[in-house]
Amino acid sequence: MRGLGLGVVFSVFLFPMSLPCEAQPVAPQETMPAASPGDPKEIGIDTEPGLRIRLYWIGRPMEFLRPLAEGQSPNVDETITEIVQGPDQDPFADGDGRSIDRQYVLHVTGWVHARRSGEYEWNVASAAAVRVLIDGKKVIDVTGAPTWQKESLGLDVGWHTVEIFQYVNEPAERFMDHTWKTPGEERFAPIGVDRMRAPAFHFRPTQPGKKLLKSGANRPGLGMKLGGVHPGYRLTNIRPEGMEMPVGALGMLSDGTLVVARFDAATLKAPRPTGSANGELWLLRELDQDDPELFQGEKIADGLFEPSGICVLQDVIYVSQREEISRFELNESTKEWKKSVVASGWETNDFHQLSAGLLFEPGPGDRHPGFFYMARSPGLGLMKNPPDHGSIWRVDLSKPAGENVTPLTGGHRTPNGLGYGPKKQIFVVDNQGEWTPASELNHVQEGSFYGFYHPHDPPNAYRTPFQPDDQENGIVTQPAILLPQDEIGNSPTQPLAFPGGHRFAGQLALPDMRYGGINRVFLERVEGVWQGCAMRFTQGLEAGPNRILFGPDGSLYVGGIGGSHASTWYWVNPEGEPTFQGLERLTPTGKDVFEIEHLRATSNGFSLTFTQPVPLAFLSHAGNFKFSQWTYRASIAYGGAKIDVADLSVERAVPSRDRRGVNLIVPGLKVGHVVHLRTDPGNDAGQPIWSGEVWYTLNRIPKLY
Repeated sequence: MRGLGLGVVFSVFLFPMSLPCEAQPVAPQETMPAASPGDPKEIGIDTEPGLRIRLYWIGRPMEFLRPLAEGQSPNVDETITEIVQGPDQDPFADGDGRSIDRQYVLHVTGWVHARRSGEYEWNVASAAAVRVLIDGKKVIDVTGAPTWQKESLGLDVGWHTVEIFQYVNEPAERFMDHTWKTPGEERFAPIGVDRMRAPAFHFRPTQPGKKLLKSGANRPGLGMKLGGVHPGYRLTNIRPEGMEMPVGALGMLSDGTLVVARFDAATLKAPRPTGSANGELWLLRELDQDDPELFQGEKIADGLFEPSGICVLQDVIYVSQREEISRFELNESTKEWKKSVVASGWETNDFHQLSAGLLFEPGPGDRHPGFFYMARSPGLGLMKNPPDHGSIWRVDLSKPAGENVTPLTGGHRTPNGLGYGPKKQIFVVDNQGEWTPASELNHVQEGSFYGFYHPHDPPNAYRTPFQPDDQENGIVTQPAILLPQDEIGNSPTQPLAFPGGHRFAGQLALPDMRYGGINRVFLERVEGVWQGCAMRFTQGLEAGPNRILFGPDGSLYVGGIGGSHASTWYWVNPEGEPTFQGLERLTPTGKDVFEIEHLRATSNGFSLTFTQPVPLAFLSHAGNFKFSQWTYRASIAYGGAKIDVADLSVERAVPSRDRRGVNLIVPGLKVGHVVHLRTDPGNDAGQPIWSGEVWYTLNRIPKLY
């Protein structure tokens, strides 16, 4: 926490956690739990003295007070003790080293304390457009030349949320002064730091590069997240009546009973692990109906710590949790579930060390019980880990607990999900951060290192498995899929293959707990390396999905979760509210939806396939397909800016005979880049496409044999 030297005192801009829709000048970024005037601790938010400042660099001239596009990570996110802003002071610094002194939106938030009831006078001077809201009500707008504006507002004794936005186009506009006059005082004065509070965070995700204001050129599915549930599915809430379900893992018994591991993610707070158990294991029955009052729930275990993986084998339930993999087997005579431990022996010293999984692989021969695969996250709070964290572990079930864990990989930052992909290959997600400039889907290859590590003193106090001695120049296995932050991903979770018979069989469903909704991933092996593309699939869920499961009828069960430990580990719904739990079912309706099926690399461009025919006039016009490409450079900074950004022209578009596809000749493609395609066709009936964007990770260009 520090002061930010920028020129003139700016002292009171603190944040309403949830504003009425009509009062929101800007869509909330990383909103916190809904607040009313009162002590923030009473609504479950840890605070620290000062203010929270977030800066969004737009990088082009701005219209005054036009809202930011939703779901973007800021360039700067800090707690400061005061703001002193003037045009001659040092500019803000972006994560990639760029100085930002113009064309940005400044957002400062928190709480302010009124010691007396009565009329408070607020006084703002600004050289740029500025807006102030107190307890969700718009108090001050300054939209033109430098001016002073005074307003009065009645406040009761206690804490009040306040929020301010400033739109700076030129360096000379980097000026603002904010003071107040409290009841009984004769003069205006800054608010002291002892009367201000900001949310306390151990770390705050940021992202370099330009941000977006809302624009009429975008619509849901094209430049924006989807606006609702996929038209090919019907959504049903399957939580038992009145029961919250923050879902850590899902499984299913042979009779269709849903197995749910739930835990309270709000107990996760940096830097140390939760002291008491926060998880339970439930069985949910009678879910083939639509009335939650008819659902039957049975708790079969409690005392679990962050249960984050389930595998059901012959109706025996295996659960990965903080420091063990537990086995639950039903005793038919007593009807009780007996617990035993099949893997243990590792330590936990950090709140972030989750055990995600589980994947099962049969063993060699009839007598070998098989293997589990589990992803073990490193700590991000203390940045000091016990051995073998940030790794994928193989658990040999033929060996006793405490002696059966082997690390297969290293260098994972937040591997919150494992899944089988094509050809029974294992893939694991990772979340952007240090040494991880964008979220990833990685092909698990034994002995590989994927880039993440924690440097600190003493040297080598934490080494992830297979980390090279020279981190900067060592060999790092490249992601199969990159998920550009805030565009198609933010906190991806569990990859899961669409089942046989499904329209997208062979692709992966990829939920995202922070971005919200579920995306699709198409994978192909090119020149011995896995790569492919990501596409939007659905939004409209109750919470950010953490775990998903396909039922035998093709229904997709979706379990959501959220936590407040970084004011980012949840999805913010369209009403601007953070979401922390949910359990729903997506049932296929049989409707054929017009969307992109996949994008495949060719020797001279790409082959694009749709789910329905497209008019020939559209397919044959090269200008209807807009490509761009970029790459990233991994560094110790959180996230990473796009580099080597370039637009690409389509030289020729060659439609397929069935008009469901088109070959696109695209010169200038570069290996190691993300290629973004935007297109907006209608089908033969004139229906617009569900989502017209694709992000392809080009690790190899196919050779023409």
